[in-house]
Amino acid sequence: MINLFNKYATAIGLVLIIGLIAGTYIIIQRISKDESKENNQQIVVEIAGAIKEPGVYNFSSTAIVEDLIKRAGGITEDADIVLMAKIINRAALLNDHGKIYIPPKQDGENIITFLEDQVSVSGSSIVGLPITTGLININTADAKGLDTLPGVGPITAGRIIDYRTAKNGFKKKEDLMKVQGIGNATYNKLKDKITV
Repeated sequence: MINLFNKYATAIGLVLIIGLIAGTYIIIQRISKDESKENNQQIVVEIAGAIKEPGVYNFSSTAIVEDLIKRAGGITEDADIVLMAKIINRAALLNDHGKIYIPPKQDGENIITFLEDQVSVSGSSIVGLPITTGLININTADAKGLDTLPGVGPITAGRIIDYRTAKNGFKKKEDLMKVQGIGNATYNKLKDKITV
């Protein structure tokens, strides 16, 4: 029996190694496909104001504001570049169903008032302006802001920030449940107080 085992030990070892390599390869392929699907999710964003081709555009979930500005033909000559630099983060991830408004050259206070009114009426996300809806954006809030949410303390706030950094932000509110320490019960307390 021992001689028989010794005779086939190399073959058995080789089969086990090949099986291990094949299994690892299959797992890596599935993970890559899942990540690829997540990165290829489509979002819809509107751009308006002093832009050459205002409208609604489709993007992958990893697109940023600058991508939207370029696709819409760039800003017009009457865009208020100084105000734009203050209220728009061109490197920010686009939010699904969000709106970017490029301010034209007008009285600065009037345009800020107009933008704040637009946010409070439509709930749109205008990058760089405080959202007056009272919701906490889990993609942009700092640890102190996240800590104000029910069931979220300093440790969980840190985990939220670590997760969104590693994953390039949350794609939808429900992704918050992927953060260690946030289960269904905690999420149900948070879901009406957060946005992405």
